[in-house]
Amino acid sequence: MKTKNTSLFLFALLIMSCTQKVKEERIEEIVADSSGIVVNDEHNAQNSLDYIGMYQGVVPCADCEGIETSLSLEDETNYVLKTNYLGKNKNSTNEVRGVYSWNEAGNTIILSGIVKAPNQYFVGENYLKQLDVEGNTIESELAEKYVLQKKSVVDELPPPPAPSASNFNDVKKQISSEEKKSLISTKWRLVEIYGKKIEASTDKSKKEMFIQLNKDNRYAAFAGCNNMMGSFEIKEEAMRIKFSKGVTTMMACPDMTTEQEFAEMLEKVDNYSLNGNSLSFNRARMAPLARFEAMK
Repeated sequence: MKTKNTSLFLFALLIMSCTQKVKEERIEEIVADSSGIVVNDEHNAQNSLDYIGMYQGVVPCADCEGIETSLSLEDETNYVLKTNYLGKNKNSTNEVRGVYSWNEAGNTIILSGIVKAPNQYFVGENYLKQLDVEGNTIESELAEKYVLQKKSVVDELPPPPAPSASNFNDVKKQISSEEKKSLISTKWRLVEIYGKKIEASTDKSKKEMFIQLNKDNRYAAFAGCNNMMGSFEIKEEAMRIKFSKGVTTMMACPDMTTEQEFAEMLEKVDNYSLNGNSLSFNRARMAPLARFEAMK
């Protein structure tokens, strides 16, 4: 009897072992089958953004004042790219038409028909960011300038009517005089030059780097070592300004890098931008050469 019970027990163990083995093999089959299934429900620019439209901007140029760029994504396939090299001759404009595709991540478009030049743009919310010729993000002091902004419906509306001839000159004179008064009457502290930040001095005994434009079209400046002075010409209507080659005191300091950059910057400036307490000196439509803020 004992032998019979032992046999039944061993038989039950055998059945349970076989059943477990079948279950394990079935699980392995399911895992193997599911490994080939790729579910991609990730949101990206291609499937999430309203990217079709016109994008415009002026990107930096190595041998000109800037590249005026207009890229139109007409539909989900076709594009039109127009470029105009500012400061070049009349034949500097170019237009390319073609089709575009997306990278595997669905966040960058690739323009066909363009060789030996950047043809990839990262797609963001209402903007395109130009990548380098290898498709990498441009990392430099001018990186923020390689962006094309999407043109909205508001941008396409006609401009408001101009002032009538009877009061146009009065309005223009009023605007110009206010800009000139603010520009001339203010002492401006240097906060950035060639993309390099200039921190405010915490030592009250040290003089801040500044420039001040005077009513007699003379300027005075200080950039860390020597006092600088000279003359300038200004055209308020076009917000253009030009500095003459100035003179400085003759002190020698351990580090005169910023002062040398400041003097070089003044020779390059041809226009300015004024916005409340912020002033920038520019050349053409390139990135600002220097930025200033009003001093109290």
